[in-house]
Amino acid sequence: MHLRSILLIFSITMIAFCLSLFFQSEQTVQSLNVDHFQNLQYNEERSHSLEDLNKKIHPYNLESVIREIYEKNRLAGEKTRVMEIGPGNGRVLMELKKLFPDVEFYGINKEKTRTFYRRESFMMTALKFEIFTKAQVEAIDLPYLIFQDLDFAEKIPYVENKFDVIFSQATIGHIKHKFELFDEINRILKPEGVSFHTDVLGLNIYAKSVVLTLRNALAEIRKKGIEIHALDAEDSLRFKKGTINRLFPLTPHQALPENMENISQELRRPQMGYNINY
Repeated sequence: MHLRSILLIFSITMIAFCLSLFFQSEQTVQSLNVDHFQNLQYNEERSHSLEDLNKKIHPYNLESVIREIYEKNRLAGEKTRVMEIGPGNGRVLMELKKLFPDVEFYGINKEKTRTFYRRESFMMTALKFEIFTKAQVEAIDLPYLIFQDLDFAEKIPYVENKFDVIFSQATIGHIKHKFELFDEINRILKPEGVSFHTDVLGLNIYAKSVVLTLRNALAEIRKKGIEIHALDAEDSLRFKKGTINRLFPLTPHQALPENMENISQELRRPQMGYNINY
């Protein structure tokens, strides 16, 4: 009898252990309960709206850009795909999904957070900001989502020529290897695809040991065959992929020599800058 009790306890323990292994992928994040969305506290700095984005990419309007591409693709029988680098809590992507239900949307976030930790988190955001009703959001195809740190020239895990539009808001300033990321974005954009980026801060570009303003630097880059322009907001830019995949003509810059004249001490030791290749 004693042996039977031991075997029973052992069996129960093993079953519990196996179940814990089966469900361990869910243990790293909280369970999703859409009824709790009202209690969520989002980081206001990462809760950018589509309206905020459009102000920063003036004179362009993201809805108009997507609509034009979507109509062209629809007539050609092709899918339209849009990606946001660093969507935060996904508010902009869900606002766009409301406007373009047939467009495929994608997002890449650096890491999981308490309020945004899997694809279904888009539902919570849509309800929190009253973009969709509960019935509506449960009926749509949610944006695709991956978590990957793109800070150190990591490869974006998508094939080339996949996306029509790629954009970011208040993200590029946190990326160390910025133009390596731009090269990756250019790779996965379709020919004639466009990319918008706001708050491109902390970027030094050098030509013959002289620090260029962003607008002057972009003028030099255009001479190399890359269609790139600064927008009305001086720290926002847009580039468009040509018919062939072309790399940005820059290489990472090391600290300038100490005896360089007319350059501040701060600019002699940048965290990350770029030299234009001549």
